[in-house]
Amino acid sequence: MKKQSTSKLIAVILALILALSLCACEKGGNGDSGSGSGQGTPAEYTVTFMNGDTKLGEVKVAEGGKASGYEAFESQPDSEFLGWFETPTFLESSKKDLSTLTVTGDMTLYGSFKSTNVAEDTRAWYIVGASTSGGILAGSNWANAGVAEADREAFRLQPTGNAVNEMSITLDLYSGDQFQVVHDWQWDGQKGFGAFTQIDETQMANGGGLGGSSDKSNVNVIMDGNYTVTLTTDPDNPVQDTMTIVRNGDPVSAPQVFAPGPETTVSVKGSWVEDWSDLKELTRAEGDGYVFSIEMELDAGTQLCFMVFDGGVDTGLVLKDENVTDEASRALLGDAGGNIIVADAGTYTFTVDAGTMGVTVAKA
Repeated sequence: MKKQSTSKLIAVILALILALSLCACEKGGNGDSGSGSGQGTPAEYTVTFMNGDTKLGEVKVAEGGKASGYEAFESQPDSEFLGWFETPTFLESSKKDLSTLTVTGDMTLYGSFKSTNVAEDTRAWYIVGASTSGGILAGSNWANAGVAEADREAFRLQPTGNAVNEMSITLDLYSGDQFQVVHDWQWDGQKGFGAFTQIDETQMANGGGLGGSSDKSNVNVIMDGNYTVTLTTDPDNPVQDTMTIVRNGDPVSAPQVFAPGPETTVSVKGSWVEDWSDLKELTRAEGDGYVFSIEMELDAGTQLCFMVFDGGVDTGLVLKDENVTDEASRALLGDAGGNIIVADAGTYTFTVDAGTMGVTVAKA
């Protein structure tokens, strides 16, 4: 009898252990997965819908689900809805199809609403920049006021006739060239890397700049080529402006390489004055060659670049961070951001070789 009682006790204990195990598994599988509320409820996320800086509304979506009710936000007065984008500049690669998109976190989407009554754009738009490779952009000299009115026409985008306010320009660009697009030869409303709605990042890169925004960053050319830049504008709603750049093939013509001469000079300007208006001329070394240098006392983080002149005329050649290539010089600089940036305060000597377009840096 004792043996039989012991067997029954063991059976009861095993049954209890099994029941507890099943409860633990059930709790871990439904309540402790990390994606629910602790009671088997999936996480809920917010999808916010914007029209520029204006919030149109939001919807709540369970994790892994699809948004619904957003159709109410796709109608704006006198506008055609073109889609939802993750980027406010409507980068094509960021376009989202909400009929198939599964939501896995909070997100903000920007609606592209094209006006059906676009005003005529009477502004003149130009591509401007610099080229150390002898490309045409050197002549634009970053929309320098000294460029004659007649010479500016070489950089002006022309109407395509395909759509309202659509204009384009086709030109040869070379590795190392930098550019932005501006209107009326002025810098208000400039359009840089982040303003492109279509751009191939194996051909172009974000070159940074002083604007503090990707939309105002320089576009750095990585791959030589003949390119077409196309801009479509809405003067009343600049957020609807679209800009693309397409490579048509290899450059049509060879770049005109700058050859320094007896009247070549080099000057430096930088952020030690807010408007970069202080231009300091470098001293030319004695003997053959076209090597120039200057010693400067600079604060940490000072930005600067070098400009090449010939016979007192600005050549449009601008030497920046990319022109500093030796390791010793680079060790003295901050993160590459287009302009040369000194890492620490101190006395620096900059040497520019106008023949090779190279810059070296030394610190006392």
